[in-house]
Formats: sequence, C-alpha cells, structure tokens
Amino acid sequence: MDLRATMAECFQYIEVNLYQKLNLDAIAAHCGISKYYLDRIFKSLTGESVMEYVQFRKLSASISDLKDKNRRVIDIAMEYGFDYEQSYIRAFRKKFGITPLKLRSEAQSLHIQEKLTIDDIMSVNNSVVYKPSFMFKQQFYLVGQKYKILSKSGDKIANLCGREFFYKQRQHILNPVDPEIYFGYTDWSDRMNGAIYYMPGLQVQDLNHIPAGMVGISIPAHKYVVFRFVGFFHPDELNGRKVGRLLVHLYSKWIFKSGYKFADQFRFEYINNALCKDNYCELDIYQPILEA
Repeated sequence: MDLRATMAECFQYIEVNLYQKLNLDAIAAHCGISKYYLDRIFKSLTGESVMEYVQFRKLSASISDLKDKNRRVIDIAMEYGFDYEQSYIRAFRKKFGITPLKLRSEAQSLHIQEKLTIDDIMSVNNSVVYKPSFMFKQQFYLVGQKYKILSKSGDKIANLCGREFFYKQRQHILNPVDPEIYFGYTDWSDRMNGAIYYMPGLQVQDLNHIPAGMVGISIPAHKYVVFRFVGFFHPDELNGRKVGRLLVHLYSKWIFKSGYKFADQFRFEYINNALCKDNYCELDIYQPILEA
C-alpha cells in the first residue's frame, strides 16, 4: 500500500463529498484501509480524528456561504449535510466561539481549516512522520543485548540485532513491564570514532534480574521530543537506511532550528508490537532535549 497515495485519496474524497453526509466507514472503504488505522494515522498527523476534520472543513467552507446575507442559515446547514439547523449552529459555536448570525453582524477573525493536501505530509518512501510531540519520562530501566556497530558495517546490523533479540532472547527477561514493547537504545557518545552502541531491549521493573549475556542500564529522567514514524510494511523491514535518512531530515529541519539542544548522547526507538501488522508499523523516536 502506498501511504502517500492513500492519504492523498482520503483528502480528495473528503473534498469531493464535502456537501454529503460523510462517515468514517465510507471514507476508509474508499481508501482501502481499515477505519482504525486511517483514524489513528489521521489524528497523529492533524491532531484531529477524520470526522473532526470533516466537520471543521464543512464549517470552514460554510463561512463563504454565510457572507451572502440573503441565504437562510437552515439552507446552508442542509447543504453541508447537517440534519438540523440547530446542529449546525451548535457545531459552529463550539468550533468558532460565535454563532453564524453573529459572524454576519460583526467583523470577526476566525481560525479556519483549509483543505489538506499531500504536500502537508512529510514523507519518506512508503512511510510518514508526524509533527513532533513532547514527553517527560521519569527514570526507567532497560535490559537487553548491547552491540558495538561500526559505520562501515552497513545499515542492516541494528535490524538484525533487534530481530535476534525480539524473537529469540526477550523471553529470558524475567521482569518486563510489557514484553510487547521493544526499545532500541542507541548510544552515540563514541560516534567520533566511527562507532555507536545499539541495545535492543525491554523496559524492566528494576535491574535485579539481568540474564546472562545481557546488560542493564538506567535511563535518567528527561524531557523528550518524540517523532512518530509510520510505515506500511512489517516492522522487521525497518533498518538503518530508512530510519537514518529520516533522522537526518528531522534533525536538520527541526532540532537544530527549534531552540532546543541535545540533553544527552543517546536516543531510543519505541515500538509497540501489539499495534503492528504485516503491512503496518509504528516507531516512536525519543530524543532527550534541553532548551538552548
């Protein structure tokens, strides 16, 4: 599935049917994607669910019609697929803080929603990354297998290490917080010597039970910027080339222009395997930050 084409089709279908009674089932069926994943992707991208966006678009588009004072509010409401005039008025007031009639009688500035286009999505191949969010995490612990990866080793080593751990080693960890949540911890403090340390692991309750051949680390409390990467492929297909190009792009576009700086010389990947399918994966990249 081509994610970029799917989202473009979603935006276009909403616009073409803006005057109809739209629902999530119909939109998802037209786009050939489950409504669960469509809504999840859409909300991560825009901050709104599909149907919240649809209503915002309808209300925003109706403002042009309200400029014509000869048109009745009830006719405009019906034209945009509202069942009742009062439903339209309530939705309008909730979104904009004023009624349609007040908009007609007073000079008002409103924040409106224009049509989203595919150019509003930052995409990399068959994947998408959303605007960053922020999170504070208290100190926590990881247990896993630590590998030294040289730059010349290629971009598939971390992927191979991660799969080896997830499918063959994680069951040996006795006290995981959630065995389905994968952490890929990257220590780049030695990058000047052409090496990074990568540790696939699980979050644990404490470091009292570390299996033979594994290591345990304590992650200090930090504020993080979190980038969500979504791809229409199995998480086993994630590799350094996919994520690496993404990181370079994100750092050059955001971190170094954001007023923040790195708070530490590590980052980690977070994958909830329970959300992944054969043709879908989510990966959150956590980067500790401080205000510059």
